Amino acid sequence: MNRIVLYLLMLLSPAVCRAQYKMTTQEYIDTYKYMAMRSMKEFGIPASITLAQGLLESGNGGSRLAVEANNHFGIKCKGSWTGAKIYHDDDAKGECFRKYRNAEQSYRDHSKFLTESPRYAGLFKLDITDYKGWAHGLKAAGYATNPKYPQLLIDIIEKNRLYQLDRPAGVGGLLSRKEERTESKKELNEPLAPKHAVERNNGVRYIVSQEGESFASIAAQYHMSVKRLLKINDLSNAFPLPAGTALYIESKRGKSASSRSHTIESGDSYHSVAQQYGIKLKKLRKMNPTTRKFPPRIGQELRLR
Repeated sequence: MNRIVLYLLMLLSPAVCRAQYKMTTQEYIDTYKYMAMRSMKEFGIPASITLAQGLLESGNGGSRLAVEANNHFGIKCKGSWTGAKIYHDDDAKGECFRKYRNAEQSYRDHSKFLTESPRYAGLFKLDITDYKGWAHGLKAAGYATNPKYPQLLIDIIEKNRLYQLDRPAGVGGLLSRKEERTESKKELNEPLAPKHAVERNNGVRYIVSQEGESFASIAAQYHMSVKRLLKINDLSNAFPLPAGTALYIESKRGKSASSRSHTIESGDSYHSVAQQYGIKLKKLRKMNPTTRKFPPRIGQELRLR
């Protein structure tokens, strides 16, 4: 096993790790389209509309509301909201917005918000493939104040061919031949096939990132959320991902199977040691209580089991 690869994460400074990473449009689509399609099946809202709104309202997942509150649709508290809140300047200063535990909760609440409000009832009389009607209907019902809102949604849908999500089996003549329908359904409903050589450290599987990849694209390949991928690797935020970074794709162990201890060297951090030996950072801290109070020092010995 190449230990140099496993050391790459520890070279990233804390300041870089705290920086927020804004997804590309395609990364956002790959990560969240399945939530939009589940909402379409359960609530009858076109997946193309849900995803386009998520892209637009959250700025590809990079807005303050999306990052700090998992609010991908800019939904305000309103009188009926009893959950967590965040305050943000919008049409007025310091307005109250809903705060969610995760993006999936935000997607579900968006669907409930539309289905439970009488002013959006007329939208559900439209055909599920009528994304243009839905876009104009949302503006007419007061979802957004921007007069260009319908066209912004339509442009996003058409540029990224999101309308295919509304009829994955070729309904409405979009894809008439059986083989085309099958291929389209496969493309839209299956995560990307993993393209890494999967290796093991301490019995835990890990991969090495390639040029142009991000936390979002890797998470999508391995059927998990970005939040889950970050948690597995003891990271609090996503950041621009350098090629050659080792990332675990399953939970690390509570102790090392190969070494009893590690002596801190120049450049080591508690996080990098946890990554090097495939140990959960909280377990490493539990075995070494002083790590909770003091930074690592050269020559310090850490228990690994």
